[in-house]
Amino acid sequence: MRRYRTMAWGGLVTTLTLLAAACGSDNGQSNPTPVTVLSKPSKSGDNQTAAPQAELAQPLRVLVTRDDQPAEQVSVTWTTPSGGSMGAATSLTDANGIAQVTWTLGAAIGPQEARASVTGATNSPLSYAATAEDAGGGGPPPEPVTVSVGATNTFTPALVHVQLGQAVSWVWAEGANGHNVTPDDGETPAPENGTALFNAPHSYTYTFSQVGTFRYYCLAHGAPGGVGMSGIVVVDPAE
Repeated sequence: MRRYRTMAWGGLVTTLTLLAAACGSDNGQSNPTPVTVLSKPSKSGDNQTAAPQAELAQPLRVLVTRDDQPAEQVSVTWTTPSGGSMGAATSLTDANGIAQVTWTLGAAIGPQEARASVTGATNSPLSYAATAEDAGGGGPPPEPVTVSVGATNTFTPALVHVQLGQAVSWVWAEGANGHNVTPDDGETPAPENGTALFNAPHSYTYTFSQVGTFRYYCLAHGAPGGVGMSGIVVVDPAE
């Protein structure tokens, strides 16, 4: 009797082992890893043209799919080796599998490149092309815009608009003494001879090579943030 019970338990163990093996495999094959693919949707933002250091009119867009279905909440990394900048280092895909970002071109004239990457995905990194063109067509740049540095401690006009690549000339009016042009951010427009102050007759010209809004002031009679003798230069993309 004892021998019979031992054999029965042995048969039960064998049966359980076979069942476990069957549950752990699917004809000897494991479930395949989902395939993630990067591709360009319609209106991907590829092959645009703009002035150097200008933001492209259309954002870059990438489509991320997994097993041929839109993949939501996937982090896409954006980079550009062309000296420009991306609106964000990463962005997430939406319910349609689309992630997007803005692209500001670098300063160099000619072809530029941006890239979208997802770790382990097919077609990663995906490249986008753009061309930075001189809107002037090689002709002379626009004439400088003149700002009067007044004897009454004012910049006139206090607000000017220029195009990318255009200059501003600050001209000291008669009797204007002890003034200079000092940038709020310490860089643009570049300060002339450090913290030196100048008397009329004098002028200073600076060419703006970056789109944006730039504030400045007189070191002797103003302060950053539009206090006292100050002015603003708005640089627009070249037309």
